[in-house]
Amino acid sequence: MSPRVVLVEDNDDLREEIVFQLEAEGLSVRGARDAHALDMLLADQRCDILVLDLNLPGEGGFSIARRLCDRQHLGIIMLTARDALDDKLQGFHDGADIYLVKPVDRRELAACIKVLFARVAPAGDTGPAWRLVAAQRKLLAPDGRALDLTVQELLVLDFLAQRAGSTRSRADLVRALGIDFMQAPEGRTNTVISRLRQKLADFDPALRIVAWRNQGYSYVGPRLDGPQAAAGGR
Repeated sequence: MSPRVVLVEDNDDLREEIVFQLEAEGLSVRGARDAHALDMLLADQRCDILVLDLNLPGEGGFSIARRLCDRQHLGIIMLTARDALDDKLQGFHDGADIYLVKPVDRRELAACIKVLFARVAPAGDTGPAWRLVAAQRKLLAPDGRALDLTVQELLVLDFLAQRAGSTRSRADLVRALGIDFMQAPEGRTNTVISRLRQKLADFDPALRIVAWRNQGYSYVGPRLDGPQAAAGGR
């Protein structure tokens, strides 16, 4: 089932462009220019994922998020030009599940929407799942395709996917690999991440690991089912 998305953006041209781009990614999207238009849409239809600008006429994005964040099965993505750390922290405090800074590639935004929907949707609404199989060191797609992974790639992907949408530092990833951070060569970790990102992108564009400068990495692809990776022989 495709998530029902509402985009709140007061710039008419930008709103229409983002709606067009997301629809090209196979998503169902409605646009609203402010809180009043949003409330009218929500009174008439269900929304699974709310993509929310912050600088809006009338009620701002932070206030809208606080008002709606307790709704069951609603995920909130803040999409804004405001990149200050204090704004990001306030966004998460006020109910954002994911905070993205403009401009954002449409594939990344679509992937964030899909992975967030997998977390907030009622059971049975998200369709076939991807699976990580630790014993075989494989990622299995819903259509039966399989991607071979190294032990380290499996551990990193599992660690990030279990915390989809959250940013994890390099130190977190090193610990997930079972390595002492103080003794871990930076180049080794970077190589594992770089190869994994390229391997996932070549296998399926929906599988994305996003690098956040000076912060770390986050997985924004479809839900990956299966036990947390416990493959031996690290």
